[in-house]
Amino acid sequence: MDPFALPARSGTAEAGPDYLALPTEMHVFRAPSLPDDPAARVRCRTWLQRIGAALEAAASGAAVGQIVLDEASAADCASLDEILLDGEVSALVLGAPEWQIGETAYTGLWRLRARDAATGRRLDRLEIGPIPAVVAARAAASWGLMELPAPEAIPPEMVNAPHVLAELRARSAAFRPGGAAHVINLGLLPLAEAELTWLVRTLGEGPAIILSGGYGTCRIRSTRLAGTWWVQYYNAADALILNTLEIAAVPAVACAAQDDIAESASRVRALEAAYP
Repeated sequence: MDPFALPARSGTAEAGPDYLALPTEMHVFRAPSLPDDPAARVRCRTWLQRIGAALEAAASGAAVGQIVLDEASAADCASLDEILLDGEVSALVLGAPEWQIGETAYTGLWRLRARDAATGRRLDRLEIGPIPAVVAARAAASWGLMELPAPEAIPPEMVNAPHVLAELRARSAAFRPGGAAHVINLGLLPLAEAELTWLVRTLGEGPAIILSGGYGTCRIRSTRLAGTWWVQYYNAADALILNTLEIAAVPAVACAAQDDIAESASRVRALEAAYP
C-alpha cells in the first residue's frame, strides 16, 4: 500500500492533483526575462525590494509575516512567477483551505496558493522560513497519541511490525519540538510486504504531503501518530532506495536552512540591479 496515494476528489477519477507530479529531472536555474513595459519593470523592482528586505530580516532571525498577494493584479502575479521561478520542494496540505505550496528558486522563499473554502476567493501568499507554518500546524492538528492494537486484533502473520509500532509510539510520546529527530530505516528490518501494509494502515494518513526533487525524489507524508512521517527516497528511475519512518516536527530534508535563506537574500538583492 502506498502511503503517498492522494485521495480521489469528487467528480474525478484521478488520484491526485497534477501539480504534485514527480519531477523527471533536476531543476536548473534560469534568469528571468525582463518585461517590456517600463511600468511593469518598476513594479518588479518594488516587489524585489520588499522580498529582499523580508529575506534579510528572516536571515537575521527576525519573525517575518507573510507577503499577501491576494489583491495583486494578474500582471503582477505573472511577473512574480517569472521572477521567482520554481524550486525543488512542493507540498499539498489537505483541509480547508487546501494549500498548494511550492518553494521558489530562492531557497526558503515559498509560494502558497489556495481558494477560500467559503467564498472561493483566491489566496496567494509568500512566506519565508524553513517550511511554511501551515505544513507543521495542519499535520499537528491531526495527531493523537495512538494506543497499541490489542494483541488479539493483530493478525498472526504480523511478527515484527508490532514491535516497530511500539518503538514509534514510545519515540512519539517522548518527542518535543526542537528535539533531535529519530529515524527508523525499514529496509534494515525483517518486514514482509504485508507488515509494511499493516503499518501504513495502522498509522493512517495525515494531511501534509511533501515532494523534494533533485537527482531523485523524496516523498514525505504525515501520519496520524504525533510527529511521525513516512520519508521515502527514490532514484531517478523512480525506484525506492530508502524507506524510513521519521519522528520530527517536519523532516529536515524538506526544510530550508538559515544559511540558505541568507544566500537567497543576497541573490534577490543582486537581481534588483536588473530592473532599472
